[in-house]
Amino acid sequence: MAHKHNPRYANGHRRRLMRARVKAANTCCYICGRPIDYTLKPPHPWSYVVDETIPLARGGTLTYANSGAAHRWCNQVKGTHTLQWARREVSNILNGNGTNTQTKPTAIPFQRLDL
Repeated sequence: MAHKHNPRYANGHRRRLMRARVKAANTCCYICGRPIDYTLKPPHPWSYVVDETIPLARGGTLTYANSGAAHRWCNQVKGTHTLQWARREVSNILNGNGTNTQTKPTAIPFQRLDL
């Protein structure tokens, strides 16, 4: 079990519990504001992930107050940037605004869910 000493997996149990708690809230993506299809499995770009508002790499904590439900793709755009930056960047990409976006949209189209 080489992963026992890998810091990437150090919070595995806590992360699984956090993932279940955030998923139970059944909210929209807190980056783009669009619905999340919780039935999609990774690595689908619109599948569910938990994002830390302040990334662990920047001193954030793995707590409910610092977490939000997000699409995998939105989370990848955000990376270690701020939530505000990510919201602007994702909005620009999805709306086709601006030519200086750093990230290219996925080839898989976003399927709108009219709830």
